Amino acid sequence: MTRKQRILLICGLVVILLAVILLVVFLAVIPAVIQHYVNSVDLTINYLDVKGVPSDSTLTVELSLNVQHDIAIAATTDDIAASLLYGGVAFGSVVIPGLDIKTGEQDYNLTVDGTLTLSDVDTFNLMAEGLVEDAEVELGAEASIKAHALGLTYGGLSLERTLPINGFNQFSDPVPEIDYINWFGCTNDVYQMDINVTLYNPATMGLDGIGALNLSLYYSDSYLGYAESLKPELGLPRGESVQLFRATVPQGSTALKAMALGVVAKKAQFYITGDNPYSTQYTQFQEAISKVNMSIVYTDGLSSLGFNTSCNILSLLA
Repeated sequence: MTRKQRILLICGLVVILLAVILLVVFLAVIPAVIQHYVNSVDLTINYLDVKGVPSDSTLTVELSLNVQHDIAIAATTDDIAASLLYGGVAFGSVVIPGLDIKTGEQDYNLTVDGTLTLSDVDTFNLMAEGLVEDAEVELGAEASIKAHALGLTYGGLSLERTLPINGFNQFSDPVPEIDYINWFGCTNDVYQMDINVTLYNPATMGLDGIGALNLSLYYSDSYLGYAESLKPELGLPRGESVQLFRATVPQGSTALKAMALGVVAKKAQFYITGDNPYSTQYTQFQEAISKVNMSIVYTDGLSSLGFNTSCNILSLLA
């Protein structure tokens, strides 16, 4: 072999070695680095509001995420189909539009107006029940990400997170307050009263779009009647809301006298519960609403009570 041939052979081997190194870098090292960056992203759910229920298997939602990361490689992603899990079981998915990921330390909120597609309504119901009853529940999130960086595409990047969210905790902190009772009706053997309630929902999830609720009304442990929401457009949003319920109570109810005495004495204990079989028109939320049990103490006596004098309500005190 001549000297020139040896030089060409060595050069060829060097080129092949460099090509192999570059292939390893681009096909193994960089994807591993990008996966490391994906793993380091910190995600928090700011809120998840249900805005509407177009079908038995879809919810219109507004999802807000807080995203924090510090990476050295700028990248973009395709749309991300993220699955949501409860107890390790996927109950639905939501599509997050493609992201433009910048380098350096980043802290931003991402809002998605989209559709939550339910794949397992039973598991969704279990999750919603937990939200109503507990102060906190944990959701799982899983996604397969396709990223574009350094002129190449990297698919199959996995994202798995556990995301704690605040629950309704039975609306117990702070407790609901009755602002006013208007006892206006006494026809067809029933009393009717409008009850104005200030309610605080501490949950990360708002149920804005679930329509009118038809709940049960109890005084102490005795059934009074049913209470239907007069603000169907309000639902159960996050934070403070003023709810208006129209209660229908049979005049023969054995709890009426005890209730009237409690109101006058400024210590009337009411419960509004979801055990009414007609609590909501949406099957996705029936099990969850059935767990509602709001304790409300009315202490304003006659000062926040309006009543129709023709109904002879005072006779209940006799």
